[in-house]
Amino acid sequence: MRDIFDQDKSLSLGAIRQAAGIFNLLLAALVLLSVLRGLGRLFTGHFIGAFVETLGAFAVLGFLFLVVRLLTELLASMHRLNDRLTVLGDDLRSVRSADED
Repeated sequence: MRDIFDQDKSLSLGAIRQAAGIFNLLLAALVLLSVLRGLGRLFTGHFIGAFVETLGAFAVLGFLFLVVRLLTELLASMHRLNDRLTVLGDDLRSVRSADED
């Protein structure tokens, strides 16, 4: 993944994890708001609506959390693989240039 401002530089692993953490905090805030809304509907006497709305919010936001978590881990593993391949390529180039001398 490339940096937004400098397309020649790859995005750091810390920036990816930080963005995922911020998104997870926003999801947690949405869960809190949906629980409060469900409690509000519960106190107004809409028992089934409150249950369905709260459960639906947990299901949708939990799914989004898992998707973002898995994508973050996938990007992190790709980042580590890219680093390893870069080191391996540098080692192979240095061995080839030593053999040619």
